[in-house]
Amino acid sequence: MRTLALLAMLLLVPVAVATAAVTWVDDSIPGASGTVWVTERTPGSSSVAAFDAATGEVLGWTPVGSTPIGIVVPAGSKYAYTSDEGSDQMSVISRNEIKVVATIPMGAASKPHHLMASPNGKTIYVGEYNHNVVGLVDTRTNQNVEDWIASRNPLAKTHAVWITNNGKDLYTTNEGASQADQGTLSKLDARTGRIVWEIPIGRRPSEVLVTKDRKTAYVSVRNDNTIQIVDVSGHEPILGPLVPIGTQPDTLELTNDGGTLVVGLRGTPQLAFMDTETLAVRKLTVAGHGISGHESLSANGKFTFVALEAPGSLATVDTETGQVLRDTPYPTGLLRPHGVFYEPQVLR
Repeated sequence: MRTLALLAMLLLVPVAVATAAVTWVDDSIPGASGTVWVTERTPGSSSVAAFDAATGEVLGWTPVGSTPIGIVVPAGSKYAYTSDEGSDQMSVISRNEIKVVATIPMGAASKPHHLMASPNGKTIYVGEYNHNVVGLVDTRTNQNVEDWIASRNPLAKTHAVWITNNGKDLYTTNEGASQADQGTLSKLDARTGRIVWEIPIGRRPSEVLVTKDRKTAYVSVRNDNTIQIVDVSGHEPILGPLVPIGTQPDTLELTNDGGTLVVGLRGTPQLAFMDTETLAVRKLTVAGHGISGHESLSANGKFTFVALEAPGSLATVDTETGQVLRDTPYPTGLLRPHGVFYEPQVLR
């Protein structure tokens, strides 16, 4: 009897191991619930796709105007908006149907680039990369209602915008007339459009991010391969540390605790993670890809969703460890996914 019982136990072991293996391979990522929107910027074949953040499932995709750079879903909105740089327009995408329902002309040769919605979702601010202007889009009428001068240099090119969480201050990064020229960081009054101040910030400033307490700004200076930290708590800005970060830094995300700045790089490695206290930098290379596009953090900050090129995909990365948890091909098979925006709601 003891022999038979032992044999029975041995026969059960492979079954238990197999069951455990099946459970471990589950495709969903716990805690990554939400929807990730991604633009693909191949000229003439550009599109937007929506992914289930937890499972990687492609929920749908739609053609948009040429060369979409950024994408945003304003608070409380039924729509996602893309900045179609090559078409001088924005596309308005129904979140329920994942298809374009309208377009918003931004002006001839405006080249709408990086964009951000106001905290109340009523306004989208768009850097117009062909001149020194921020476009304001009213999400209630889906119209470009106003253009604000973002730099006193008439030859500047406004690349990116940041609206503070109280909706009062608008920051912009402005390249010079050429990419080798000195660029600037501007602060505008978000109620009037008046330039409060403008300072030199380095060669080809790309993106700006301001902390929740509105005291510190981080600026990616693309042609200097650095992050410039700026104290913006007072009436006049004060330049702080300049941190070497990697090849051509661009988009910026900050974890909920403010401890880690996630930086997209236009090189290999494709991501950098900067400790905001020690300024130590760790880098991540996602094997098998070229440069990264934009990145966006999950609501809990635990996951970084990053667009990757050549081949085109959306990677899900553990923000703390840098482990690549999933690498999902872009559905059209094209090579240049770029803009990324995460929203906590799961589309069905």
